[in-house]
Amino acid sequence: MAQRSRLLQSCLDFAADKSGNFAMLTAVVLPVFLVAAGSAVDFGVARSERTNLQDIADGAVLAGGGVFDGTNFSTAKAMAEKFIKAQSTGATDEETSQNASSEDVKLGVLRYKISAVDKTLTVAMTETVPTTLMKIAAINSVNVGVTASALSPMKPEKITFTPTKAQGWYFKKISILVLRKGATTEELLGTVTYQPTTQTDGGQGTYVAKPAGVIDLGKYTNLALRMDIKNDGCDVGYKATVKNSAVTCNKSTKSADQSYNSVLRTDDPATSNHLFVDGKQVPLGVKASLEKYFGCTQKQEHAWEDGGGWDRQDFFYTVTATCGADGTYVRLVK
Repeated sequence: MAQRSRLLQSCLDFAADKSGNFAMLTAVVLPVFLVAAGSAVDFGVARSERTNLQDIADGAVLAGGGVFDGTNFSTAKAMAEKFIKAQSTGATDEETSQNASSEDVKLGVLRYKISAVDKTLTVAMTETVPTTLMKIAAINSVNVGVTASALSPMKPEKITFTPTKAQGWYFKKISILVLRKGATTEELLGTVTYQPTTQTDGGQGTYVAKPAGVIDLGKYTNLALRMDIKNDGCDVGYKATVKNSAVTCNKSTKSADQSYNSVLRTDDPATSNHLFVDGKQVPLGVKASLEKYFGCTQKQEHAWEDGGGWDRQDFFYTVTATCGADGTYVRLVK
């Protein structure tokens, strides 16, 4: 107890002594204050530079991703590098500088690395930002780094549409449609028609594809399949007559025979559940994406139900496509 009292008294005496305390406290506190204040300033600069790097990385990966198809990495890398070097003078590829000596690594030099896995392109960027006040604490630089990744979906360029089976009582026509950039109406590239000839066995008939074989889609902004359905079993402008289950089509001028009864489209979320892909029904409310439902990865088997009898589809066909990267739909994924 006496020892504590002596220690307390010594502290009180030291606090009461005005002769050198301020200078001593200043000598102790000022460097700490300067380091703290300097840290706030220097880290603020580092955060600002990190934001700038992220913008550059995002722009670079989108530029490269716009042409990347999973096989042309060198082309995609060149596009990304072009963007980086346009935004930052002296940017260095890590692969070309990985053997550089420590003397060659200078403060403020922006370094980047471009890589790819499958169809995802990634740009990583780092920079060693010099400090100012933090040098008091022997901290001469702060490292900042960012990463950006982009996926460029595949877009069908050529398509082979092969009907394999058609059935049912209704006349059906499937149209392959594209919308060109700047156009207001769709262009018809091909059709497949089904004409029932008998109502026996749930409806059987013939189908014709025009043209047969590969269809070059060209440049377009939207690709869709449309099914036009006429319930009486004959095309527009005709009226069906059924005798002993046989279907005969005769010309008709009646207004009821001049239009289809219903229309389905692959890009219409209201009727997307009429389409089956590889045996699985597409959920309602889905707009068929280009790369998912048109055979970019492999041949797909489609079945389309014309009226809602989900257990027995009516129109069957296969779709295969030659696809390329679509820069229009490239998107950041990281």
